[in-house]
Amino acid sequence: MKLKLTNDNLKRYHLLGTLVVVVTLALTLAASFLWIGITEHREITRRFEQNQRDHLHDRLETEMDAAVGYLDFLEVRTESVLRQALREKIAMAMQTARAIHTHESKLHPEAAVKRLILDTLRPQRFFDGRGYFFAQDQQGVSILLPINPALENTSLWDNRDDTGHYITRGLLEAALGSADGGFSRYRWYSPDNPREMSEKLAFVQIFKPYGWMIGTGDYLEQWHAARLREGLERLRAWKSGDTGHFSVMSLDGRILLEPLAPHNEGRDYRQVGSAEEQAIRRRMIELAGQGGGLMEYTLRRPGSEGVDTRSAMIRRFAPWNIVLVASLSNREIQAAIDIERTTAWSSLSSRLPYAGLVAALAIAVAILASALFSRWMSGLLQGYKRSLEAHAQALEQTTGELHLAGHVFQSSKEGILITDAERRILAVNPAFTEISGYRADEVIGRCPEMLSSGRHDAEFYRSMWETIHENGSWSGEIWNRRRDGSIFPELLQITTVYSPGGEVLHYVGTFLDLTERKEAEDRIRQLAEFDPLTGLPNRSLLSDRLAQVMARAERENRLVATLVLDLDRFKNINDSLGHTVGDQLLQGVAARLLKLVRQSDTVSRLGGDEFVVVLTGLEHTAQALPVARKILDALAAPFEIGEHEMLITPSIGIALYPDNAGDPETLLKHAEAAMYHAKHQGRNTFQFFAPEFNLWATERLHIENGLRHALARDELQLHFQPQIDLSTRHIVGCEALLRWQPAEEPMVMPDRFIPIAEETGLIVPIGQWVLEQACGQLARWDAEGIPPIHMAVNVAVPQLRQPGFVDKVRHTLEQTGIAPSRLEIEVTESVLLDKDERISTTLEGLVALGVKLSLDDFGTGYASLSYLRNFRFNVLKIDRSFVMELHRNEADIKLIRAILSIARDLSLQTVAEGVESEVQDVILQELGCHIGQGYHFSRPLPADRMGEFMRQQRGA
Repeated sequence: MKLKLTNDNLKRYHLLGTLVVVVTLALTLAASFLWIGITEHREITRRFEQNQRDHLHDRLETEMDAAVGYLDFLEVRTESVLRQALREKIAMAMQTARAIHTHESKLHPEAAVKRLILDTLRPQRFFDGRGYFFAQDQQGVSILLPINPALENTSLWDNRDDTGHYITRGLLEAALGSADGGFSRYRWYSPDNPREMSEKLAFVQIFKPYGWMIGTGDYLEQWHAARLREGLERLRAWKSGDTGHFSVMSLDGRILLEPLAPHNEGRDYRQVGSAEEQAIRRRMIELAGQGGGLMEYTLRRPGSEGVDTRSAMIRRFAPWNIVLVASLSNREIQAAIDIERTTAWSSLSSRLPYAGLVAALAIAVAILASALFSRWMSGLLQGYKRSLEAHAQALEQTTGELHLAGHVFQSSKEGILITDAERRILAVNPAFTEISGYRADEVIGRCPEMLSSGRHDAEFYRSMWETIHENGSWSGEIWNRRRDGSIFPELLQITTVYSPGGEVLHYVGTFLDLTERKEAEDRIRQLAEFDPLTGLPNRSLLSDRLAQVMARAERENRLVATLVLDLDRFKNINDSLGHTVGDQLLQGVAARLLKLVRQSDTVSRLGGDEFVVVLTGLEHTAQALPVARKILDALAAPFEIGEHEMLITPSIGIALYPDNAGDPETLLKHAEAAMYHAKHQGRNTFQFFAPEFNLWATERLHIENGLRHALARDELQLHFQPQIDLSTRHIVGCEALLRWQPAEEPMVMPDRFIPIAEETGLIVPIGQWVLEQACGQLARWDAEGIPPIHMAVNVAVPQLRQPGFVDKVRHTLEQTGIAPSRLEIEVTESVLLDKDERISTTLEGLVALGVKLSLDDFGTGYASLSYLRNFRFNVLKIDRSFVMELHRNEADIKLIRAILSIARDLSLQTVAEGVESEVQDVILQELGCHIGQGYHFSRPLPADRMGEFMRQQRGA
């Protein structure tokens, strides 16, 4: 039956429909009350059972988080390790090629030298035989391809992988993108699976003498597989209670880890176990594919009449496409559940009459509300009908106008882009596609920000849109990006389209491509502003840039350093070897200078053998000092020009804005004056025009001279910061911290004098004094009856290099009567990367002596599990940078949990530094950290106050 709606019957139908819906809902409400009564008694027992299950699930989730944190720790290092390995291999290849070119190019024809280089690289294999070196010229022609020599001397320019990526072009783009080479990803057939492509990472670099691109690569899946095996062995030993364990499967069903049945590992789950076990594993894989979660399953073990109901936490570890399963048996919670199932039936019968009364009242109220709602809704529908009719008439009037506008839109040679009021693209014309390379279907629905080149900052766009909102339009030059990634200049005009009521309907942008005009302007500017010999800015452009950076420095309250350098005795080279050799030497100097500065800095050639380096954004005078030293070191290396090997030294003068001058001309003049003073001082040095650096140098010399007499004058002090056991709240140790109090001067903090002490070698006697004082103080506390604690002493690299350091530690312990196990030697992660065999020998000697080793600042620099294995540490100190944001940063919690998990598996004690609040204290306890240290417990204290602090705690 089909209903026919009219203005007369619409109201009746609407009222009838509303009544049916509302009465149905009222009856449903009454039925729900009845159902609530019936099920209420079940809810009581369900809650108790759920509480028990929740506790079980929390345990599973905690174990899973720890396991995932450990696997994350392994996975994130995979690609960085591969990248470093590829860089090292290419560095070796480039070193080999350069050596052959340098020594053989003078003795043999170029073709023979090239053949010698290729023959040397061809047989080299690495990465278990997968790795090899390949070479191509910059047109894509293969020069060296050991795995397929038949393709050598053929073009691989159009070679693509199964994603359509052009492999050779991507490699060349990476090589040319940086003077140091670059990385490129693509897919290719691996030796293990020659029928299917796998992701591969390659590093390539340009061999400049021949313009070759030399590279090598390896398959990421091989490196990930090695990390996966390491993770599986860790999970095999991971236990939770009496029944908990981990199992691991691949997404395709292969069993990777099964501690209860290791003979099944490596086999497909569909080929092992009963049908019931196979169905359970299939459900686990499906759940992992849906994002993971909890599941319960009942399993009958072979040879047993009973069944085992287990709860499992399933999670997919996406980086390696594996399924992690942490499971526990439900037997531990079943006994307490049965008690709660018999107490809820008595309350059901007393509530049934109320359900009928509520239903009757609800129906009466619903009928009244339906009548009122139907009347109000009918009025709204009539108004909407009138609005639609008026809108249809307006559309007919504008159809002709739109047809004409569409013709102009399609035929215009200017690119046109139309957006809605929210700046979503609605339409583009053919000229837009021709200029930008984007088809209409690729941009419609997106925002114009997709075309942004990155050359303009947020302030530029904010100002542009502010003008559009105020004036209704904006025009000017702007840089945008084409589909192929290239950027281009355009003349853009944006106009706002308003509705009759003044509301924004659309934005219309029209633009012209200015690429050709800009290229012509750049060619003219290159001739006028750059030195033709070196390609560096000339005096004219230097003056312009100096004026700009000085104005910016004034706004930002920064300094600008100008370094004028002149090559010592350069005239002798021109006179003896000719101007051709001299010009090549100047080009070599320019190249080295460019490598030493930042992109924001400027290197210029004023003429002859005089260069200028402009350093911007300096905060203080001393920041120019490292650059001046790097210039001296860089130019000290010999220059090889033809058959000549030349040594050249510079004299450098340094002047600073605004300290020495307020305009570019005066600044250059003062820097040149300082340069001539440097020549007068003996050449191959630098001089500051301003006195500030001399003041800094004087202060540093004052600290160094003071340190040389600090021990004799008894100016050094030790403060002690307690270390608290987070579970018992007792003091278990302290760290000795060095302070320097010069006579009649303020106290000098360690960050000011420790680096100077290490540079000058004074750290060795000072460190021995610290060791003796710390152990002596520990003995005095013992004599006072204070409960024994351990003492942590920081040791620097120069101390560890001393041949007799272990003997000095042994002698100090014997003199003070302190057991070696109570002394804790702290070293930082940087010590572990030092290849000096003396350091390894010293650490081994300390371990043999019985002294504990502590790894300070763990996780901030070069943390590696191999170091923890090779050096037998007792303590890991978690750096304060991870602790300070612990209560606000979930990532820090996960990282500390992973560190604690590693320490727990390696039987290492953990100390958290920088604990400054109760919240951090509580979180660290929950994570399982052993010891805390920081201002929350106590600031560093002198020896007498530290003793009093320990006595007060013992009394408490």
